[in-house]
Amino acid sequence: MIIIDILHAIIGLAFALFIPGFLLTKIIFKEQEILEKIAFSIAFSIGIDIFLGLFLGANETMFKLTGGITELNLWFYLIFITLLLGVILFIKEKKLLHK
Repeated sequence: MIIIDILHAIIGLAFALFIPGFLLTKIIFKEQEILEKIAFSIAFSIGIDIFLGLFLGANETMFKLTGGITELNLWFYLIFITLLLGVILFIKEKKLLHK
């Protein structure tokens, strides 16, 4: 059970602090140094997390619509945002290859 908790924490931190921001960084910027990619990835991921927190529970209406900030909601929306950014990056890269 401890191993599952550790994996849960590692994957959660990756989704909360790196992966969505990394995809957004790859979409916005063409070429960067590795340290710039890491810094922007963390900053953008934190920004996405803040936006998600506001979206899920900023006011009573959104809280009623989304169910508030729960573990399931956070996982669902972070995975959804990550998949959406991944699709956008895939389409962008595919268009660049055909030029």
